[in-house]
Amino acid sequence: MKHTYELSVIIRELLSGNRKAFQELYNLTANDVYFHVKTIVNNDAEAARLIVKIYKSMAMRLDRLQKPEDAVKWMNKIMYGHLMDWMNVHCATMLMDEEMGRFDKMPAVPIVEGGMTMYTEAETAALAATYVSQLPEVHAITGLAYFFDNLEMQETAELLQCDETRIATRTKYAQKLVESYCKDFAKENNIEIQTVDTHILLLAYVLLAKEAVLPGMRELYFDIAQEIS
Repeated sequence: MKHTYELSVIIRELLSGNRKAFQELYNLTANDVYFHVKTIVNNDAEAARLIVKIYKSMAMRLDRLQKPEDAVKWMNKIMYGHLMDWMNVHCATMLMDEEMGRFDKMPAVPIVEGGMTMYTEAETAALAATYVSQLPEVHAITGLAYFFDNLEMQETAELLQCDETRIATRTKYAQKLVESYCKDFAKENNIEIQTVDTHILLLAYVLLAKEAVLPGMRELYFDIAQEIS
């Protein structure tokens, strides 16, 4: 979640007592929330239910938000809280294992006649995104907070309910895992790629986020409105 001028204006409206601004908050942030949720929850119906819960909590906890500049932190706490609750129920084994990975979706690469193909930064990020999107839940949620939302190690640890050492382990493992698969793919396909560092991982997450569009956005808000009315 990123702070923007539009978000600040909407939050000011909400804090001034304009409850109608809540739908504007939803319209502005729904795709971002959807991206976070779908990174962890594969089932569409389950993801929709979780999104409704997240926005219901936002509506009920407006009194805990004191000023617009705290909006992102406030929203992150609610969103990651619900994601962790969901994972504690559905992914208990994942949370116990720091070294699990599954990569079965091999990206297509154009066949180039003669010589080695040199991947640009953007192309390397697109390749990394293929593997980032398949990280197991425990590493996926850590990557979202640390690489994509650019949260400090301490804040990431607080949101994900563990210590900073574990966050450091998870981020390092996720980066090395994605880097390893990218290198293997590059070697097999005679490709030279850019270094898969934190910047490339951020770009990979940004690419994935751009593709995330919440289906049935208007219809889902009706469900949220029913819950908060």
